[in-house]
Amino acid sequence: MPSLLRRVAIFAAVDGLILQSTGNGLRYNASNDSSSIRIDYKTNRISSVSGPASDLGERKESAGLETYGLVGLLSVASYSFLITITQRQQVAHIQGKPIYTIANIAIIPTSSQADASRAINQAKENILQGEDSDGTDTASEATDVSDTETEDGEADVSTAPTSPVQKKPHSRTDSISSNVTETVMGKRPRFGRFAANWLSRRAMGLPGLGTAELNLDTADIPLVEMKEGDGSVAAQSASVTNKDEFAAADVNDGVPLKEEVEPPATTKPMELLPKLLRYTKLIFSSRNFFFSYDYDLTRSISAQPTAPNGHLPLHKVADELFFWNKNLMEPFVAADAHHLVLPLIQGFIGQSEFTVAAKTTSNPSETQLTEACILGEKQAQDTQTAGEKRNFLLTLISRRSVKRPGLRYLRRGVDDDGNSANTVETEQILSVPDWDPSHNIYTYLQVRGSIPLYFSQSPYSFKPVPVLHHSTETNQFAFERHFRNFSRRYGKIQSVSLVDKHAPEIKLGEQYEKYAQRLNESGGIDGVPLRFEWFDFHNECRGMKFENVSRLVDRLATTLGEFRDTIVNNGAVLQNQTGIVRTNCMDCLDRTGVAQCAFGQWALERELKEEGIDIDLGGDSSTRWFNILWADNGDAISKQYSSTAALKGDYTRTRKRDYRGALNDFGLTLSRYYNNIVNDYFSQACIDYLLGNVSTQVFSEFATELQTADPGISVHKLRQNAIDTSCRIVISDQSEEFLGGWAMLTPKQPNTVRTLPFEESVLLLTDAAVYSCRFDWNIDKVLSFERIDLRSIIRIKYGTYITSTLTEAQSDEQHNIGLVIEFREGDNNALRVNTRSLQSEVDPKALDSQGGGGVASWFTGSSKPKPRIMAFKALPLSNSVTQTQRRKSVTVSETGWVRNICEEIERAMRAGETTQTESAEPRPSVVESSEIISLADARKRTGYLEHLVHDIKKMVWA
Repeated sequence: MPSLLRRVAIFAAVDGLILQSTGNGLRYNASNDSSSIRIDYKTNRISSVSGPASDLGERKESAGLETYGLVGLLSVASYSFLITITQRQQVAHIQGKPIYTIANIAIIPTSSQADASRAINQAKENILQGEDSDGTDTASEATDVSDTETEDGEADVSTAPTSPVQKKPHSRTDSISSNVTETVMGKRPRFGRFAANWLSRRAMGLPGLGTAELNLDTADIPLVEMKEGDGSVAAQSASVTNKDEFAAADVNDGVPLKEEVEPPATTKPMELLPKLLRYTKLIFSSRNFFFSYDYDLTRSISAQPTAPNGHLPLHKVADELFFWNKNLMEPFVAADAHHLVLPLIQGFIGQSEFTVAAKTTSNPSETQLTEACILGEKQAQDTQTAGEKRNFLLTLISRRSVKRPGLRYLRRGVDDDGNSANTVETEQILSVPDWDPSHNIYTYLQVRGSIPLYFSQSPYSFKPVPVLHHSTETNQFAFERHFRNFSRRYGKIQSVSLVDKHAPEIKLGEQYEKYAQRLNESGGIDGVPLRFEWFDFHNECRGMKFENVSRLVDRLATTLGEFRDTIVNNGAVLQNQTGIVRTNCMDCLDRTGVAQCAFGQWALERELKEEGIDIDLGGDSSTRWFNILWADNGDAISKQYSSTAALKGDYTRTRKRDYRGALNDFGLTLSRYYNNIVNDYFSQACIDYLLGNVSTQVFSEFATELQTADPGISVHKLRQNAIDTSCRIVISDQSEEFLGGWAMLTPKQPNTVRTLPFEESVLLLTDAAVYSCRFDWNIDKVLSFERIDLRSIIRIKYGTYITSTLTEAQSDEQHNIGLVIEFREGDNNALRVNTRSLQSEVDPKALDSQGGGGVASWFTGSSKPKPRIMAFKALPLSNSVTQTQRRKSVTVSETGWVRNICEEIERAMRAGETTQTESAEPRPSVVESSEIISLADARKRTGYLEHLVHDIKKMVWA
């Protein structure tokens, strides 16, 4: 396949950034001239430029910034930022091809030459000053890697994330510390800069609640230096493996800001832009992203591209399921700059070289191998054995899926396409150190993933109870789709559930088992049954006896032997793995990590036996390197999902469990709890945006709600299902013709226009009545409904409906629109409440108390009834979820949409009236345009306490 550029120089030219391969870089398609790419400042578009033309004067002004590749182009509204790899570290080599992790990045704004020059020059200054914040030595082609010392103080084995590569002298040019050019303007909370910085540093590690604006026209833009130390908690949130890299620091402290520039009137500032840039730097500098110029990390070793695909760029043969920067690379793909597209995976890559010393018995007649031990390289050289020494290399690669990605409590269960949260494919490769193709290469695949049902858990509890969502049919459809997709990819499936068989997890475990049985009863997966094993981990391993997980391996020994592993020799696949073990607990982290380590141990013992070596990895104390490798893998996956290291890591590393490990787990649990309720909400919005699952509107939604929608679950489908369910349940008269249904917001308290919080409800219209249905969206049930006869409607009013002025979005008079139906009480009106028993509740007293005189008094005339109202507020016509927007083809505004609903109701009322004679005067319209709650009224109703609470929440969450 064509070689990717290994080095890219970036120049700030007059008319745009220019990206050009350096002398050490490989030329695309063996061309004599290195191709160059230009990013225009005004349009942010990418175009190809011939090699020599790109050198016109740029190098006279600046030598450029040399990088190791690109992460991509981040576009936010009208701004764009080039993300470049400025620091890397080699962590492994596969078949002679080096594998790197990203150690640091630079974010270069493309708004103007001045902005780009400042960012480039700042990075170069850091190089000259020798600023290497993490202290990691890196070299041009291979970086130095240090061995991990064991508890005995002997560096006997290289452990992850290390590589069997000899150290090279430190090169200053390979240690580039980057800075983000950004403007922090204006808005500060009422409590001042100190409170904002204090809370932000301790909550998100991302200082500043101001409005960011990058000036597109002027060069006078203040710089805020982005150091590695943007908060220790933020470092955990971004899955940072080295805590020393991110010491807490306020990026505004000691950095004088130049005079603020007023943004153009036509450009709306994006308040959370600085925070997005900081998070982007944190996540891509967290050493959890890996790449290779010559090897496809998105695929297993047996599925590497073959010779016929040799002419294709690497990104075109990469598996999109694990291609994490695909969205950021789209502009380069569109510009045919394929040689700059560097696929990244998120997860873990570790490698350990070990020596097997085979000992024979003293009796020459007994020539069988009786004992083997695995030693580190240094120990092996010093150990005298009677048998032959053999060297092997174990490589561990974990690939996180880009489908349903995110953080712990914000991404649970399954989505509409059958993708489960926290899906990670782990590949364990056994080979010889030099990857001699004539020797067998063994590869064993495992998968972890959340229980593929719709469920959630509250992040505000230490022992959150799982709550199931949606109907049985909806869950069964997603459940079957999930396993069918898995079967197409991996073959047969052995599902292993490690959840407890007691509260609070038992309910979810029982549902998982029930749906698996239903799938098998309906014919399985294309005629092949889904194998299901429920292993109560905490019960089986109580007393911290985690070695009892071997019972699980013993139970599945037959299945594991049937599934086998893959063997490759001289590029040919001699044996294929025919099935996969899919393991889960609640988070697919701690218990899952221990179980997967046990399955990996089973596979390695079997593979070594194929090589003529019989060994017990679990019982041999010299095999601690294997446990450490898997523990590092578990910590990496855990940090990416829960922001902390994995629990039970002491056992995974040492095969021992004591009170110190339990105390450490308690501390990690507290840290997870804090991250769950504070850090993860904005982080989740950033992840969704970087992957292209949502639009920039996600940040407006976050600023308003301090949380975002799940892009994997179609809100439109949920609302349509609620409308269909409500229609089926509440319309009892078969003669009524259903005319329309809409999901809208309504005050929590009936007969009012502003009772916070507002609830999402269903408005139904028939030819006889209007129905307002309170709906439980978790279990797809109607909680209550109120029926209003069309003949009792007096007036319908629509217009501005502002319920809060805390944010700009809530104060927007063009998009906050609602309607109010005013009606009289009548015999055909009704209010029913679902009591979940044999009878529903009919409460005429409730109607009387809210309406005034009651139904009887209205007929007798003893007391004139007071009109009642039913208020509804329109939901946004579109949201941040780009592929599941509510109305992709909507061209009308919220006002037009609400007016259409009012007119539909009026038409239904007219159709039910007796035909009037020609001489009769036309009845005046009941629909009128009038403000329901104006902006001025809303400001009066929004008290200081609401502002205070909102600002405190914003300082903590945003």
